Amino acid sequence: MKKLFYASLILLSLSQSSCTMVIKGLVKTVVKGYNNHTEMNVSSFQLADQEGKKHSFTSLYAGKTVYFYVWASKSNRPPGEKNEDYTALKKRFSKYPDVVFADFFIGTDQAAWAADDQKNAGQNSYFLVQDEASKKFFAALKESTMVPFIIGKDGKMLSFKGPKVQDHTLVDYVLYEARNGVDGTAAAKTLIRGVNSDERFKTQLLKDWYQEHFNKNPDKVNFSVSSTQ
Repeated sequence: MKKLFYASLILLSLSQSSCTMVIKGLVKTVVKGYNNHTEMNVSSFQLADQEGKKHSFTSLYAGKTVYFYVWASKSNRPPGEKNEDYTALKKRFSKYPDVVFADFFIGTDQAAWAADDQKNAGQNSYFLVQDEASKKFFAALKESTMVPFIIGKDGKMLSFKGPKVQDHTLVDYVLYEARNGVDGTAAAKTLIRGVNSDERFKTQLLKDWYQEHFNKNPDKVNFSVSSTQ
């Protein structure tokens, strides 16, 4: 049976000593799948816009780090502007012009998607075309239909079924490090190892990152994790 770990998975707040070690182990189990398919490059994927015009991924997002959700049904939509975690994450990353947020529909009815007036509006909502270029991606998705991914500036897959918008601190660090080409598993493990049993950062590097990114001093570090690997 597929393992489901939700941020609500005991709201993974790092706590003391032996308990901390157990929780860290659970988190590592979740994040180890983020670097699945890092050999995949999505540059040639075709994305159809509202009018049906096709664009290659690279023509739209060259030089950008892209955080996107895929979705396949109106009954299971990706987080959008009405989702507080999503809008807060976008706001925190608005200071980085090289980060883009998007969502790609992977259902079979392109016309229905185009006519859907409740989908996320804006230039970064597209229909992902199923063709030879995206064949491996669709096969790897299996039954997952609403999950996030992070793509590097060169089109490389950095986080496959990565951290979700509600995965506070974790999603921020993984997405931030993706700007430098670091895959999701490596970034997540750096963050996990960097928190001690007192729930505080061990290194000045992480303290400085947190201060600059969140615009506040790091006190006790709480983060959550969810996955549908």
